[in-house]
Amino acid sequence: MMRRGKIPKEVQFIFDKYAHQNVRSLKKPDAINLLKNEFNLNDAEATCMFDTFDKDQNEIMSIWEFQQFYETVGNGAAEMLNKFHELDVDRSGKLDQQEAKEGLELMTTATGRKLDPREIEFFLKTASDEEGFIDIGKFVSLFKRLKVYDSPAPPKNAKCHVLGSD
Repeated sequence: MMRRGKIPKEVQFIFDKYAHQNVRSLKKPDAINLLKNEFNLNDAEATCMFDTFDKDQNEIMSIWEFQQFYETVGNGAAEMLNKFHELDVDRSGKLDQQEAKEGLELMTTATGRKLDPREIEFFLKTASDEEGFIDIGKFVSLFKRLKVYDSPAPPKNAKCHVLGSD
């Protein structure tokens, strides 16, 4: 069994405001309230984030699942939400392939370089749902990956391939 590390104080502090009797998990309504109140999410955004980070899909957010959310979003929630809403031109609450592609073309990696078209295609395939859309939960994960992505551009003749795709 893998031992989990110590929970950072700021994560514990926020979580403890909503946990009762030293319990290390929150039922979905309490977790959604935490996400709305602490990160200024609306109902739909908080529900989507909950669903994204409730890794075992048990309708409970553990302290470790919240830590994953916090490490992904943290104090950058406003920046990520603003970027998502800026890209969601049709205000559908999800990015279609064109909206996401245009957004990725404007973003830079951790090293400051623009993404290669093949990388954009790769990120679109890995972040999109079965219908080709990216919701706010998938977007924040993608946004975080780009903030730490420091690989050089792929060689000109290389193909970016996603396992299980054509």
